[in-house]
Order: sequence, then C-alpha cells, then structure tokens
Amino acid sequence: MLEVTNIKNGEVIPHQLCLLRVSGAQKEATCAAIHNQSDNSRNGALWKIYQGGFNALIPLIEGKNELRIICGTEEATIMVTFKPINNPRFIRLVYITCMNEEKFQGPKDMERSPNTAVRKIQTGALVLQTFTAETLAAEGLGRRTFRYELDTEGNPIVHVIQLPVTIREAHKLTEERLWETSALHILSSHLADKNCKYIAFFGGTRFSNPDKLHLRSEQEVMANTKGHVSLGGGGLALVGTGALYSWATEVDKVMDAMKDPTPIDTNSLMDFSGGRGTWGACYGTHLGSVLHEMAHTLDLGHTPHGIMARGFEDLHVFFNTTKLTSDYLPQSPHHSSIMRQSMSSSLIKESVTFTTDFVRKIPLDNINMTVEPLKGPLGSSGVYSPPSLLSRRNTNRLSNSSNMSPLTIEESMMSSPSPTQKTACSRTLLNAPSPNISSSLFNNNKNLMENDGSKCRAFWARSSAVILAFHKWLNVATDGDSPELKGSVVCSTAGIRVVELRDLHTMAFHHWEFVTRPPPPVFHLPWAQVPHWPSDSHIEVVAQDNQGNMLKGCFMPRPL
Repeated sequence: MLEVTNIKNGEVIPHQLCLLRVSGAQKEATCAAIHNQSDNSRNGALWKIYQGGFNALIPLIEGKNELRIICGTEEATIMVTFKPINNPRFIRLVYITCMNEEKFQGPKDMERSPNTAVRKIQTGALVLQTFTAETLAAEGLGRRTFRYELDTEGNPIVHVIQLPVTIREAHKLTEERLWETSALHILSSHLADKNCKYIAFFGGTRFSNPDKLHLRSEQEVMANTKGHVSLGGGGLALVGTGALYSWATEVDKVMDAMKDPTPIDTNSLMDFSGGRGTWGACYGTHLGSVLHEMAHTLDLGHTPHGIMARGFEDLHVFFNTTKLTSDYLPQSPHHSSIMRQSMSSSLIKESVTFTTDFVRKIPLDNINMTVEPLKGPLGSSGVYSPPSLLSRRNTNRLSNSSNMSPLTIEESMMSSPSPTQKTACSRTLLNAPSPNISSSLFNNNKNLMENDGSKCRAFWARSSAVILAFHKWLNVATDGDSPELKGSVVCSTAGIRVVELRDLHTMAFHHWEFVTRPPPPVFHLPWAQVPHWPSDSHIEVVAQDNQGNMLKGCFMPRPL
C-alpha cells in the first residue's frame, strides 16, 4: 500500500518545492508517476523505485494541491496546501562576476553564462528551503523555513552584479578580503536592505590542473583552485562556484543530478565532492556548503555533528535515500534516562524540557530531564535554577581543531564579570564571518556508503534546530531588546528559548532549551551541569528569546 511518510494529508507547508517520501510500492514496480491535479501547467513526472520506495520533488502552486501517485495497479492521493511565507525578512541571492569574466567554470560543452548560473542558483535555493522545513519538522519544531524574494512567476530572484576588479585581481585576494570586498560592494548598491541577508556566489572561481596530477585530498584540490571562498557571517554568506557545473538547472532534474554517478574529470574540473568523486556527491557537497555558510548568517555556530560540522556534505544523501539513518547514534545506555522532579517556581507553568546532547538519534529522544510544575499553588521564586541534568559526555572529538587561530578578546574581558553589570561581554566579533569549516573539521567521507539506507549526516544539531525554529528570519516577529547576561543569569522579558555555550572557535559544546510554553524570563546558568569544558580561557554565551532576539558575541571567562 502506497504511503507518504513525511507529510500528512491536508498539511499546510510554507515552501513551493514539496518533498514526498513514498513507501509501500509493489515489488514488481520499477517506477511511479506523480501528477499535481491542481497544476495544469505541468505534466506528471516519473520516479524510479528503489527497495520498495522512492522520493520525489514536486513543485506546488499557491493554495491546495491534489497530488496523485500511481504505482503499478496501486494509486494514492494526498492533499497539500502551499501557503507562502509572509515574513518581511528574506534571503537575497546574488551572482557576482568580474570586470572581464562573467562565466562560471565547467565543461567546455556546457552553457556557463550568467543566465545559466541564475537558473542553477534558483533551483538549488528552493532545495535548501525545502530541506530546512523538512529537518525542523522532523525535530518536532514545526515546518518552518526562510523566504526568498520572488519574481512574478514565483521563482527566487537572483541579482547579477559586477565587482570592479578583474578576475586576476580577484584571485590575489584572500577569502576574508574577497568576502569584505563583496560585502562592501553589495551594501553600497541598490541591493542594500536591512530586512535581508545575502547568499552570494562568486563566479570567478577557477580550478587548474595543467600537469594532470592525481589529487588525493581536499587540500590538494584547494591548492589548485583560485577564487574559492566559503565564508558566512553577519549578513553575508559568500561561496565560490567551482562546482556549480554539477547543479541542476531545473527542479525536475534535481534528483537525477544528486544521483549522478559520473566521475569528475579532475584534469579540468574542481572535485568538491568530499572525496567521493562523482557529480552527484559534488552537487550535494557544494549545495550543502551554501546552507552551512547561510546558517552562519542566521547566528549558528559550529557543532560536533550535522550541517554545522561536515554533515552538509550529505545533502544529496538526504534527498536520495528513502530510509534515513543517522551516522551518530547514542552510545550510552543512559541516553534516554528521564528524571522528573517537582519544583516551586513562578516561572514554570508547564513542563520544561532541557536538552544538552548534540548527538542526533532517529527517532528523537535525547531528553535529559523534564521538570514538571507543582500541582498546587506556585511559589514566588524570581530565578529558576534547575538541578543537575542527566547528561552524557560527547565522546566524538574533532581533528585539526588546534590549527585554528583563537579569536581576539578585548582586554576588559580578562576579569570576571560583575553581577551588577548590565551585560558583561564583548561584542567585537558580532559581524565577522565564521572560520572556514574545512580548516577545523576532519573529512572522513571515504568510509561512508551512499547507497539507499546509508547513514546520513545532513541534520541540524539540536541547539541549531531550536535557534532556527525561533529565528526572526523563519518567523514573523517584532524587534525587541536582546537577552541580557548579568553575571551568570540570562534575562529576557520575552522569555528564554535556548542558551548555548560556544568555545572561541565558535564550536557549540553545551546548551539548554525551553521549547514548551511559557519560556522562563530568567535563567540562572547551572555551570556544574556542563559535563565537559573546552581548554579556552573564555567562552561565548549565546541566547535567544521567544521573539527571536539574540544575545551573541558575548564572551566571559570560563566559570569552571
């Protein structure tokens, strides 16, 4: 019996590209057809069946969409309503050229004009919008995603601008300098808008291997590439286009492009596949890196696993496989232990869940503790300080993290913060792009299989998912005061949703979340509950309230 496993009948979704995961196909069936009965402008599409199921990406029209699925002698219909996002904040897409070069790099027989780049970027952008909604829904946080500015036909707008430098001059710039140059050029143009964040693609990336060397590592590939950039922070995510050749130009071709087994000709093309060597893996890795850098502009730091580690390299695996399993399953038998305790506090109106584990499990059950309110009258405590959590140490360590240079901390941060100070922190790093992930995390893709049922690293670490779920770019929210850190107390009149601790390399190592309502307006940071600490002398405290207001760039001496 045909069954759609990721979307319910009658569900309302905020993105126009709908992912359907269908199971229960007949054993003898080799393909299935899906037709949007509500859209007369498109024909139905065929989808290959693998191990009794298949995935499909279906464009939707605004309003109700009746999707008819036919497989052999079986048939099913699901109704999905597309309700566009009504958020004044949005993501603006930009394709950047140089004075003497507009084309991106690719095979000689491929059309590589700015128009082709625009179509590829439009298609990839819709895929990222869908991925975000799907993964947040899987975390139980609602089907939320960000908005693009659209043209009259409903396609994401991609602006094409030219830097006032030649491609040779651009190749002499460092990643950071190219990011700064692009940011200044965008913000001094008609594209400047306080309500948008930017994803920009630098079309001047060039890979060269004239000696036809056998390149064995990502470092060797990058050494032969000029104009490559992967930096995100502040309001701009800037990425190179060395692998844009592998992207699909049409929505109907996305699935085939992500499965494309064609070997990459490393004599002439950049291999950005995470060591897997195929066009499909190249598409997934490159598109995933765009999501990673964009997430930095949405205030996410790095995490031990998932998209904000090297999990972005498995974006194509997420869309290809019909049976997803996580690459990081819990290793502790006490992982799902739950402790319930009644506490007297005027700030607890219903159960509050705290999660401090970044390790993803499917199905999700990484709950460390639940605090339930008293059945009787509530006390008048003004500060909520929970008891010790049942946390477990994350045993997965990072490689090469010591190679990253520490961030600069103001001299005023070298003394312990006073509880009487309004906010004891430094904000000098708020708008700087985050360090390149490739310099701090080890790539171990050669040990991963990509067939259906393989392990997939394309997910959000739990704290990242919570930050996104309540972020202003994914919700309609009014601007307000940022949460404050007073000594070891985080305060916000709107109520605290998540508090995350990061080291000086922007790596998150612990968090507390408040996903039930109402969130507490005051939270005393229980330092003793943190199972392990980085070696840095200072840490960053990041907090987000119920309206999406962020406390970020706030550094303080390590308490323990």
